Amino acid sequence: MQRKKLIARIIAAAAFGAGLYFAYAHWIGPKGNSRESLLRTLPVDATAVIYVDIAELRQGPMLKNISVWSAGATIDPEYKQFVKETGFDYEKDLSRVGIAVESHGATRNYFALADGNFDRKKIEAYLRKNGNAEQKGTRETFHLPAGKQGRTISVSFVSNERVALTDGDDLSAEIEAGRRSTGHAEWMERFERLAGTPMFALVRQDTAIGSAFNEQAPGGLRSPQLAQLLNQLLWISIAGKPEGEEFRTVVEGECPNEASMRQLADFLNGIALMAQAGLNDPKLRQQMDPALREAYLQLLNSADVAKLDRGDSKSVRVVLVITPEIWAKLASTQQFAEPAAQPEKKAPETAGKESSPKRKKTGTQVPAKHL
Repeated sequence: MQRKKLIARIIAAAAFGAGLYFAYAHWIGPKGNSRESLLRTLPVDATAVIYVDIAELRQGPMLKNISVWSAGATIDPEYKQFVKETGFDYEKDLSRVGIAVESHGATRNYFALADGNFDRKKIEAYLRKNGNAEQKGTRETFHLPAGKQGRTISVSFVSNERVALTDGDDLSAEIEAGRRSTGHAEWMERFERLAGTPMFALVRQDTAIGSAFNEQAPGGLRSPQLAQLLNQLLWISIAGKPEGEEFRTVVEGECPNEASMRQLADFLNGIALMAQAGLNDPKLRQQMDPALREAYLQLLNSADVAKLDRGDSKSVRVVLVITPEIWAKLASTQQFAEPAAQPEKKAPETAGKESSPKRKKTGTQVPAKHL
């Protein structure tokens, strides 16, 4: 009899413990200012989500490499005044940011959540002085002018450590919609695959992706066939993570079926070979900066195209590794350097020459669960 009572008590204790755990996970766990709570609060009808864990990136060399490229850049006077009045400087006080891109027909809106070390009183005072305040229940929302098209940015504190922003019509409605549990499953499943990645962009099916790639790609890389394959993808993720001195970038496209997976993988392998051949072209070698060409070649040599079969989904993954040597070569080329200060009067032979080269955008790396 005592044995039965003991077993019953053990079962009851286990059930009670499980109940406490699930209650914590559902009502307390995801609600703080954490990565999961931030991503879960983003709108479920978003076309794309961009996430950056700036606090984690500060621990590695990536931001230092970027700061080398931006050395000498002029700080905007308005931002200087903002820092002076609020005490907030994103370079040291911003922790993480999540941005949702929402498409409503021809209109595109952005909703962002930012976690950081905020002096709420100072920031709210600054917003009241420079915008219009609106009180809805317990929430105070600030509306500030943005650009020359009559659009506004709405800002509100979700907590003392989290701020919400949007250029849409109703910030409060966006916040409340994100708190609902319905519709998050498909996003959270893919966020979980990216767990451990300090920065990523996740895009769900959008038939404009292929067209946008074709428009932006250099002439030699434009391909209607590739654009068609990209338009078929159900999800696209671009993720990155520092690994020591290296930076690993993983691009993954979720395909509708195995045939499209194989076709896309073969096509990407072919493009990599064509790009390598193009960089070895004698004419291009004469025209291109040797350090930049070598950096691109090393980046292409690190490329690994693989097919992934998760059972319920088929994907193609491309991995690129940016080494310290590649960082150094990219930073040393004129393409990544700030233009030198120009004298007040130019000599006749130098006048009119282009002095503002474009910068190349760097990629990002993927967490262990994404590899």
